[in-house]
Amino acid sequence: MSSTSTGLAPESMRDELSGAIVREWASSGAVRDSVSQGEWSQRMASVLQNADIVNLERAASAVDFNSMNKALMGNANSLAPSAHKIGQAGSDLVYTPLTPCRIVDTRIVGGPILANSSRGFVAFTSTDFTAQGGDASNCGIPENASALTVKITANHPTHHGYFTVFPSNEARPLASSLNYIANVDTSNESHFRLCRPACPTQFSVYSIFQSNLVIDVNGYFMEPEATALDCTVAQQSGNLNLLSGLQTRAVSCPAGYTATGGGCGGPLGIGVSNSQPMVTAGQPSGWSCDLVGSLLSVISYQVNATCCRIPGR
Repeated sequence: MSSTSTGLAPESMRDELSGAIVREWASSGAVRDSVSQGEWSQRMASVLQNADIVNLERAASAVDFNSMNKALMGNANSLAPSAHKIGQAGSDLVYTPLTPCRIVDTRIVGGPILANSSRGFVAFTSTDFTAQGGDASNCGIPENASALTVKITANHPTHHGYFTVFPSNEARPLASSLNYIANVDTSNESHFRLCRPACPTQFSVYSIFQSNLVIDVNGYFMEPEATALDCTVAQQSGNLNLLSGLQTRAVSCPAGYTATGGGCGGPLGIGVSNSQPMVTAGQPSGWSCDLVGSLLSVISYQVNATCCRIPGR
């Protein structure tokens, strides 16, 4: 039999690789299982169809029956990882609450924002917010935070009007962050994105009429930090019943984990009719194997499931 490489073979080669395995090892498999070559080939059809393409390629390149069997059962029918991305800059952000802390007070520094004008402010600092009337600390806001949750207060505005808060590098949107009433202190909770990175100021505030401005931060948003998958291997082993025909054996993942792959094992030449994930409520929850039992001898087996989850964040 000609050897193939052990690189990633295309799925289109599955039939060619499967045929090569059957032609090369049907005789050895039939002798081992005391069946005809045709029956052994029929038993192997489902295994070859569901095997991971990399394991199938390695099995086709094996130099002996034992190596072929190990390569084939190494990781049958692995599930492909999802292409969904986490931690994108505009979505999937993680919120961290803070003890309320003042970052802007124009009554102390700068004076009221004039009518029909905007003023820029910083949203994070390595030192403190005293330069814009705020707290003598950095309020616990990290550098390059993506967005803030704040309480905005209009202090003694001259007319009924509104504030609009927006990233300093973007055009002012046609929306209000706080509607205020003339000569009345008015507050509201608001969330707004920030300019980043390396912006001189991170957000701007527009006022339609003259008013002092007070901003207290309550929390911030950031992308989640990348973490490694939390994985474990669930395993079940034992002996098949002294019965001929198919016997199903399965193993479940621990609660909260998803099966990302699995396989079936046993003595050399064990008959595997099917190897596939168990699915519960639409999610792979473990691994299931349909194995061929015998009336004549006890056959041992092993079922493995690789189970993973994204760590809590």
